[in-house]
Amino acid sequence: MDAFPKHTKSFIEWTQPKSLEQFYELRSGDSLIGTLAFRSSFGTLAVAETADEKWTFKRVGFLNPRVTIRVDGNLQDMAVFQPKLWGGGVVHFTDRRTYTWKPANFWQTQWAFIDRQEKEVIIFRKGVKEEKLSDIFKTQVTVEINPSVLPGPAPTVLVPFGLYLMILQQQDAAATAAVS
Repeated sequence: MDAFPKHTKSFIEWTQPKSLEQFYELRSGDSLIGTLAFRSSFGTLAVAETADEKWTFKRVGFLNPRVTIRVDGNLQDMAVFQPKLWGGGVVHFTDRRTYTWKPANFWQTQWAFIDRQEKEVIIFRKGVKEEKLSDIFKTQVTVEINPSVLPGPAPTVLVPFGLYLMILQQQDAAATAAVS
């Protein structure tokens, strides 16, 4: 796996190699720079990995849901995501940094992490530059990172975490549609 890019002039894209597997690859051109894999088809535990670090994400709680972010193998949360009732939410890091997760457009095909200065740090857009017909049932997302925030531990973990949140939203929408 290649190192996380120090700049974002090329496209960074999350792709799903196989539509029936919950495994995703982060690519910058032809270089593999990260992965996100769900441990089970029915659970919310996922492992994200880059050349520099490995994290776990897990949604916990029923009446007070939240998502924990941990360095893999560590029992301490490095951050906790508190969702809002109608979508979006806030990521609280243990070092007191916070990022708001909210839609970047009306149709919610774009999502962004916003810092305390109301600056878009990372934007996630559904779809990739070169789509193929065979990718119609796959999750694909283009990531745009504001160059002023690199490098840093928070933006690096937020790249796979944003995809994780988009996948949870898809799963929740599918479950809601199935019961109604």
